[in-house]
Amino acid sequence: MQASASAPPFTLTRFDKIVISTLAAAFLLTLVLIWRGDRVGVRVAQLLPADGAAAISTQATIRLTFAQDMVANVVPQISINPPVKGVTRWEGRSLLFVPDVPLNAETTYTVELSPGLSSQQGRVLLRPVRWQFTTSRPRVVYLAYSDDDSTQLAIVTPGQAPQMLTRETFDVLDYAIAPNGLSIAYTVRRADNGSDLWQIGTDGQNRQQLLDCGGSACSHPVWHPDSRRLVYERRNVLSLGAPPGPPRLWWLDVATVATVSVFEDSQWLGLLATFSPDGQWLSYVSPLAQELQAYHLETGQTFLIQSRTGEPGAWSSDSTDLLFTEAEVLPDSFSVIIYRASLATGEIVRLSGDIPYTDGWPALSPDGQWIAFNRKAPNEASGKQIWLMRPDGSEARPLTQEPTIHYGPPRWSPDGQSLLFQQYKLAAAGDPGIWLLNIATGEVQEIAPLGIQPTWLP
Repeated sequence: MQASASAPPFTLTRFDKIVISTLAAAFLLTLVLIWRGDRVGVRVAQLLPADGAAAISTQATIRLTFAQDMVANVVPQISINPPVKGVTRWEGRSLLFVPDVPLNAETTYTVELSPGLSSQQGRVLLRPVRWQFTTSRPRVVYLAYSDDDSTQLAIVTPGQAPQMLTRETFDVLDYAIAPNGLSIAYTVRRADNGSDLWQIGTDGQNRQQLLDCGGSACSHPVWHPDSRRLVYERRNVLSLGAPPGPPRLWWLDVATVATVSVFEDSQWLGLLATFSPDGQWLSYVSPLAQELQAYHLETGQTFLIQSRTGEPGAWSSDSTDLLFTEAEVLPDSFSVIIYRASLATGEIVRLSGDIPYTDGWPALSPDGQWIAFNRKAPNEASGKQIWLMRPDGSEARPLTQEPTIHYGPPRWSPDGQSLLFQQYKLAAAGDPGIWLLNIATGEVQEIAPLGIQPTWLP
């Protein structure tokens, strides 16, 4: 009987060995990557302000952006030193801390987030995130007169020499500083009596046109608190050199330069817009109705306030109240009264008292404890003076008492310790200058000898 041939022994070729070794190495590498990924945890993609950054706005929002979508039903506490009160919330992959009041100037802040947060993929923040930044010195932006007598944007640190930010061919008419303190939108007059919108960094760099308004005059930009869009006034110019027509309010997305009417009825008139600090309300002057109107951007709810002075409203820091002025005409007197309106209850409270003063331009302090405003005594040929009073109208007192000088609208410093304003002497018909008043000491300091429309750089 013939024996059957046995199967040859199984042997691996050199190629088979290479393939198996490669697969095994890939498998091990995968295990290592999985193990290492768990060890590394979720990554922080960006910190704002950046670690070590200087000259940061006192109104900066603190932001941590993660590389993955996070479990947002947990809002952790962010530790800040020196301590800062504020609100922490999620915005997409970013964890934001929004201070209740502006940060202190020229201060180094240390921010820390404890470990433990989880991403939706299961990664965990394994180590604390800790970084520092320093806020800037207080600076002032204003309109200065250049050598050719045109008005241009200028910036100055109190006690130092001013610097010109723009050198436009025609006048800069008005401006608005973005809430993040990085850029300024401004209006430039054109030769045909219209005007366009431009933008420049607060460092004088990156000048660019925001909107060519050919055939129209665009002006009075007002930033939304998100610093990404703004509202401006648009007036048609019907013929070359003709005065612009009535104002209408339009949105402008700064990134895309898309512009649309604020209202469904694009012919609705409005001017001197202001946003509530939370960005939900837009107040504006309605010239035909002689009203101040507060418009809720999401619901369309409108709050109507009779106001014939043409002054814009001033919001409280919590966006619940609106300060405004209204003329009061009696048989033997004329006065302008400051009122406070509650959007939640509809209650309107008179703040100015019973003496027929001419009051104007109320502004709440950053902590909400005081209202600064200007006031003219009845039946006197004098300039308006700067006054203070409590939010309920009590404790009213003058900060200036120089009837030969007219004081413009006061603006609070971010720390609430000083007031910024323009002033000029009545009898001498002098040029307007920019001044600073220390509330505690009463000391005044000239910021710029010639300028108008001063604003604090946040």
